[in-house]
Amino acid sequence: MRIVLDTNVLVSAALYPRRPMGRILLLAADGRLQVFVSPFVLWELERVLARPKIGFEPGKIRETLEALKEVAHVVQPKTKVDVIASHEPDNRILECALAAKADVLVTGDLKDIRPLGRFEGIEILTPREFLYKYFPPT
Repeated sequence: MRIVLDTNVLVSAALYPRRPMGRILLLAADGRLQVFVSPFVLWELERVLARPKIGFEPGKIRETLEALKEVAHVVQPKTKVDVIASHEPDNRILECALAAKADVLVTGDLKDIRPLGRFEGIEILTPREFLYKYFPPT
């Protein structure tokens, strides 16, 4: 299964690795799914982790990005998307999902992205919805 993780999911995974967001990355590390990111997602993740309220030191940010690159494939979006007017950068996440030919886009954005439900055949779910649907507890 091919998935794209929104930046907010990656930030949460970095902060709370034992919660659902971190579990998704563990599934990728185990080879049970393929995670895709774009250069924009990596840039945005780096920028958010550097915010004072997050408190990541530069070395921890580099370590987090390198760990992500070990389990994620980087794609270069070619198609421009202009679906979300209220928060234009969210369109970059949709572009990444298209470029990755993702089955699922996992997001914590309940305001702009999740309400779409589907985009160009790509299912849009929260981390909990994704895990419950595809990797339910046994």
